[in-house]
Amino acid sequence: MDKYRGRGGGYEGEYICPVKSTLWLIEDDPVWVELIQNRYGDKFHIRHFDTVEAAIAAAKEGPLPRYVLLDYHVGEAAGTLFLKALHKYERPDSPPYVIMLSGQEDIQTAVDTFAYGAYDYVVKGDQVWERLKIAFRNIHRQEALEKEVVELRLRIKRWQLLVLGVVLLALLVIIGVYINLCPETRLWKWDPLGIGQKPPCAPS
Repeated sequence: MDKYRGRGGGYEGEYICPVKSTLWLIEDDPVWVELIQNRYGDKFHIRHFDTVEAAIAAAKEGPLPRYVLLDYHVGEAAGTLFLKALHKYERPDSPPYVIMLSGQEDIQTAVDTFAYGAYDYVVKGDQVWERLKIAFRNIHRQEALEKEVVELRLRIKRWQLLVLGVVLLALLVIIGVYINLCPETRLWKWDPLGIGQKPPCAPS
């Protein structure tokens, strides 16, 4: 179940991950690096990259993290370069959640990052921490729903196997009863359509 920290222990309603997951921070601004590490260092194992190239090299080596905070501009490189490269190394069934951080409040820029596979787009401004809190909360809720779906599928699969086992057992019982009632009848002489010979154990 989700755990939220109340007043006095952090920001009210903020999700607290029960087990620390790895978060990659791809950011070249030391001020933001320090702010994010102070903010999320107790919630995640943070691995910092100050260039897109270093992050891409790490993605190639693996393993990939569950979460990524990615600056829109890292030095001279665009953060979308990392998103493009990430598709080569991520698992299609479990890609990392990438939250793009940007100083631009441009709708088209946000749309472009979503097209490259970003999960959310957060503007660096007065509401950045609130927006990040909401983004992480939505991620964890989505993960919980995905887990429930997997568990439901496993449960359905178990019931299907159980029903199949019952049907097979019933069929074996029917065959056993038939053999006991008709011991001299050969199964391969059956004629269900009544063409050429009488059914097994049929009266003369």
